Amino acid sequence: MGLSPSSTPLAGVDLWVRCLMRWRRRVVVGLVVLVGLFVVLMAAWAVAIGPEAVWRVVTKGTTTVWDHLEYPGRDTAPSPSAQPWERGTPVEPVVTLDGVALPIERVLEEHDGLAFVVIHDGRVVYEWYAEGHGPGTPAMLFSASKSITSLLVGAAIEDGLIGSVDDRITDHIPELGAGGWDTVTIADTLRMDTSSSYVEDDNPFGVHVEFNYTADLEADILGLTIRDLPQSSFVYKSGDNAVLGLILDRVLDPESITGYLQRRFLDPLGVEHSGRWSTDAEDGLERTWCCLALTALDLARFGQLMLDDGRVGGEAVISPDWLAGSLEPAYGSAAWPPDYDGSPLSNYGYQWWLVDDGSVLALGKDGQYLFIDPARDIVIVRTGTSQGGIGWLDLLIEIAAEVGS
Repeated sequence: MGLSPSSTPLAGVDLWVRCLMRWRRRVVVGLVVLVGLFVVLMAAWAVAIGPEAVWRVVTKGTTTVWDHLEYPGRDTAPSPSAQPWERGTPVEPVVTLDGVALPIERVLEEHDGLAFVVIHDGRVVYEWYAEGHGPGTPAMLFSASKSITSLLVGAAIEDGLIGSVDDRITDHIPELGAGGWDTVTIADTLRMDTSSSYVEDDNPFGVHVEFNYTADLEADILGLTIRDLPQSSFVYKSGDNAVLGLILDRVLDPESITGYLQRRFLDPLGVEHSGRWSTDAEDGLERTWCCLALTALDLARFGQLMLDDGRVGGEAVISPDWLAGSLEPAYGSAAWPPDYDGSPLSNYGYQWWLVDDGSVLALGKDGQYLFIDPARDIVIVRTGTSQGGIGWLDLLIEIAAEVGS
């Protein structure tokens, strides 16, 4: 009895080959579809935040405290009259973490610390650095940079470059009038009380990511608008600080914001180390809300300046009236969001956080802290590669009470 064609061994091989070919076609079609979707997604992303910003996100990754080494920027220099910190009686702070008393050194080592400095009565009483990091190593301050920007605005007002905090934003950036900024003042912007369209989140298609990576920051700032509904409570948004940065850039021209920082603050403060302020492009605009890099010791000098009513060695650097105005609470209890319930953060001033015990704070992503306790004459700086999973502000308050007792 003969075999039918369909039952021969060759027929089985042929069927297997046809199945394989169909499978391969489906794989190829699937890959083509995936590639097409990827191309469409990348094109949409490039339209949303700009091709240069997309390229930077893809090639550089998320923002880190070392971004000043990766992007364009302007360098700061040690002061021509650099003044080393005086040294006081050393202390060894102990903090309570999860109910256990621990030396601060151990907490820093185990929770992503880079540098930790405690200043009491104008003298260094505690200093710690991670392995490979040292007194002369700058790191990004992230949003603690906002508080430095506030000081620069105050200096520009004192120097007659800006009229007052009552100046309208459009007095200095008339292009923003089309976006509804004509009734917004510099004071509103310092307090983040603008109702601007800026949304502070990590949406890769959003404005916050765009601002952090764009190579044309001025164009992005000019695209911000004011929403029709008034702001009813405090809304944290870096875009308000970016607007202040563009004002500074225009009123200072041809001097850069970094050059002004050097001349008005870093030189008279007697900083000992170099730093850097990242810009959107070569010879571009400083990212004033995030991207100043300083050493912990040099950042601490700004805290001491606040404690000394804006003076260094008897010489006025910034008006005490400006400092006092900067620390006035901007929001009533009804306007302070419930998100902060249970937190020591009790209000906001001119780009400074106000703490419920009377302390003042400059605060940045990944746990960058400039903590100032006027009652105890204490400045504490903590920098790190992340928050380390713990609440540093409570620990700083605890250390200030311990050292200042």
